[in-house]
Amino acid sequence: MLAVSKNPILHTHSFESRRFQYVQFASPGVYHAFVEKQCKQLFMDNAQTLEMIIKNAQTRIVKSSDWYGNPPPNALRDLQEHRYFGKMELLEVIAPKIQKELDRYTDLVEDDLLKRPQLSANSKGLGVFSFDRVMMGLYKIPFTKRSSELERFHHQLKIELGKDKATTVKNTHLYFENKSSSKPTLTLTVLAGANANTKGDALYYVGIAVALLTEYLESCHIAVAIDVLLGTSFGVHTIVSAIRVKHFEDSLDINQLLVLASDPRYFRFNGFKGLIALADYCGINIPNGLGRIDDTITDAYLKYVPNTLLFNQSYSIDSAVKEVSRILLEYTQKVKTR
Repeated sequence: MLAVSKNPILHTHSFESRRFQYVQFASPGVYHAFVEKQCKQLFMDNAQTLEMIIKNAQTRIVKSSDWYGNPPPNALRDLQEHRYFGKMELLEVIAPKIQKELDRYTDLVEDDLLKRPQLSANSKGLGVFSFDRVMMGLYKIPFTKRSSELERFHHQLKIELGKDKATTVKNTHLYFENKSSSKPTLTLTVLAGANANTKGDALYYVGIAVALLTEYLESCHIAVAIDVLLGTSFGVHTIVSAIRVKHFEDSLDINQLLVLASDPRYFRFNGFKGLIALADYCGINIPNGLGRIDDTITDAYLKYVPNTLLFNQSYSIDSAVKEVSRILLEYTQKVKTR
């Protein structure tokens, strides 16, 4: 039997005289399935808004607009099927600047605050057996002429079984030092997208900065989870989809993070579809302009979903680098006050 998908839980709260609603999705796949399903059963007004978004996209494509970033899409299909971040080369541009901040941070913090796990050898059987270490002191067990017939039989048996060798190396097992049993964790929350007057190419930086920061933190044995927020405010409503793109135990899928958090081609079409679908799920008619991105989105979310650090939207390389520095500082302060 096919599993029946459950409707996601809709959380509703009041925030500063506004109605705040959000839905948490366990993965991008779960989120995309929700959007596609909801868009097939929209209220009439929301269905018309979606049609308008599609028509506007077709017009921009004809005009080769850079609103979706460069290079501009050639057909509507390029927007509908977009699932791969097209500016991976920016990683090489941004990485050196962010690395300077990471190196500076590593030099400044106390040794016991940011201990990276180090590989150590032992003779107690702790960790993983290292064949390479054994080979460094490998020698054949000598056979003596005075051995008894039984001893010669056993020696020949060892030769045939490949067990006629020994090693002078005692520390044959490897394990990580500085590896705490209670691994420190950090949840990063990223607000995706930008308002209409922001150039498409300006959206690329935040996701790349978060990806590089995450790789650095995990190299320091800090488990990182990442949530991407797709939200909007209009009238008395603030609505948010919170998509978990990385769980603590998972390795980072950089492409998945960058598409959801930093890709104008994705956000300004599929992201818009997601906003319409969420509003419809909340029982609201979203305005034709789809509302606006403002501080209410993150302020309300952080109030009801605490214990996370917000990586603010950054529309330039320099602002993205500053955010990396600020996150590291906030994390340091949190750790010291525990």
